[in-house]
Order: sequence, then structure tokens, then C-alpha cells
Amino acid sequence: MTTRLNRPVGLRLRRLGLPGMVGVGLWVMAATFFFSAVLPEQKRLEAVRLSADSLHERIERAGSRTTARERPAEEQLAEFYRLFPDERDTPDWIGKIAATAQGCGLSLDQGEYKPSRDTAGKLTRLQVTLPVRGEYRQIREFLARTRVAVPIASLEQIQFERQKISDPLVDAKIRLVLYLGASS
Repeated sequence: MTTRLNRPVGLRLRRLGLPGMVGVGLWVMAATFFFSAVLPEQKRLEAVRLSADSLHERIERAGSRTTARERPAEEQLAEFYRLFPDERDTPDWIGKIAATAQGCGLSLDQGEYKPSRDTAGKLTRLQVTLPVRGEYRQIREFLARTRVAVPIASLEQIQFERQKISDPLVDAKIRLVLYLGASS
């Protein structure tokens, strides 16, 4: 049944016996497994190692650039305080608030102003309480425009009151806080 070419192989296998044939079979299976599974995974592992090394190098370089660009905390804090306008500009900011109210059809006849120094920092906190009478829509528009016109202002409190349920006008008490830098 075997052809002439297979005879020498067959003779050699018979000489090895059953343990030899099992050994040759295991060797062929191990070689097949190595070339089909282990070798590709070793190449993939090496690529991942190179990628990880490259990532570590980039992280170290980025870290060294960040520390080189960092400024001392005192310099950063000074830059923060420079963002706020000087407290001597208070009349200008209050004028902007009044102009915004007038543009919304509201009049600011009176107001309470209470300055206080920040104990921990260098800011002056100017609390401005404004009684306003107008339509609800006008008051909301005034607050929205004030936020844009006076970016150093924050709304601390607002209180609405209507005399009669049918009254179209609303009495509002608006408390804004302006944050100003110390005069130099």
C-alpha cells in the first residue's frame, strides 16, 4: 500500500518503535504550536513593550516640561489678583449697573453699598443692595445683562414681592457682590 517513496520513512518509523513514534508526533505538534501560537505572541509582546517604553518616555518628557513651565505659587497668586479691577474703578462699575438697569426700563433710585476687605486675600468685596420695581421679565433681563456687562459681579440674593396678585409690577430686592482688587 505504501509507495516506494514512503518505504524508507516507514522503515525508519518501525525502527523507532511506539515510543519513538509518539516522540516524533509530539515534536511535530510542539513545532506547529510554537510557530502558530507562541512566536506571533512573542512578537506582539515585544511590540507592546516598545510601546510601553515609548509611553513612559513621553510621560517623563511631559512631566519635565510641566515642571519647567510651572511658576511659583506667589507669582500665580499675583496673576490671579491682577485679573480683578482696581477698587478705585468702583464708580465706573456701578455706572455700568445703572446703565444696564436703564436699558431694561428699570430705574435705580437708591442703593446700599457695603464694602468689606477680604481677611485672607487682597480683594475688596462690595455688597450692593438695589431695590427695583418693574415687570418680572424686565428684572430677569437686567440680571442677565448685568452678568455680561459687569463680569466681576455675582448675584448673592434676590427677593421678589408682589403687592396684589393682579399687579403686573414686582418689587425686587437684588443683592449683588462686586469683587475688586486692592488699590496699588
